[in-house]
Formats: sequence, structure tokens, C-alpha cells
Amino acid sequence: MQTQQTEIKKEQTTIKLVEGTYTPAEAADILFSLIGDKIKFHNLQILSLQERFGIDSVHSEHRIKELKEAKTQVKDLILQARDAGYTLQIEGDIKIKFLHQERS
Repeated sequence: MQTQQTEIKKEQTTIKLVEGTYTPAEAADILFSLIGDKIKFHNLQILSLQERFGIDSVHSEHRIKELKEAKTQVKDLILQARDAGYTLQIEGDIKIKFLHQERS
């Protein structure tokens, strides 16, 4: 069985992660899932660094704070849309760039 490889531009690639119109309940499921997964990722990063090296991850702690604020903002938007009878259009792209890895 032959696998197909996607040709990737090394400068930047954009992947459409979310695109569509959703009810407030659907939007909540999608957005809270994405935000929750990112929070879990950073919590695991913190735990890993603490267990392996005994150090804190200031970056991950900062990102968790930002993500929790984003979650609150999303909640407010979803409640406003629900209460006003709106649907929500969500477009979310992921931009991926190739960077030279610094050697230590």
C-alpha cells in the first residue's frame, strides 16, 4: 500500500481547522474542546518539567492563564448568541512555519 505525501512549502503552511456556521451549543462543544485540550497540554508540560527537571514552566503557566481568559470570553459570546437567537460562524486556521532548530 502506497501512502500519499502532501507537498509542503517550507515557508508556511495554513491548515483550515474549523470552518462553518454553528448553533451556540455546537460552537461551545467545538471551542471548549479546543481550549480544553490546549490547557491539558500545558498542564502536562508543567508536570513533566517539574518531575523530570524540578523546574517550573513560566510559558505554560502564562498560556493556561490566557486560555482560561479566552474560555471565559467564548462563554460570554456563546451566551449572547444563544440569548439573541443567533448562530455563530467560526473560522480557524492553523499556520505552520518551518524554523531552523537552535543547536545547544
